[in-house]
Amino acid sequence: MNTDSTPAADRDAGERAFRTLIQGLLFDVAAAVVVALSAAIAPGIEWTRAYWVALALAVGKSAIVSVVSYFARKLVPPTAGA
Repeated sequence: MNTDSTPAADRDAGERAFRTLIQGLLFDVAAAVVVALSAAIAPGIEWTRAYWVALALAVGKSAIVSVVSYFARKLVPPTAGA
């Protein structure tokens, strides 16, 4: 395990975590749009509190994954030449 705390390693870990967060949020937004369009198009489907809870959980998941990404990159960086 590597605990490299150089500014370059910190910046790299932060950039990776930010990219992971953006990718996760883009996916969450796309899923929300699909559900909202389905509710608008299909009869009998309504945007309910359960959909809002599911969306909040998805966004929370994206935030947690980005934090995990930061620590994973910080503690186990890729090997040189790989």
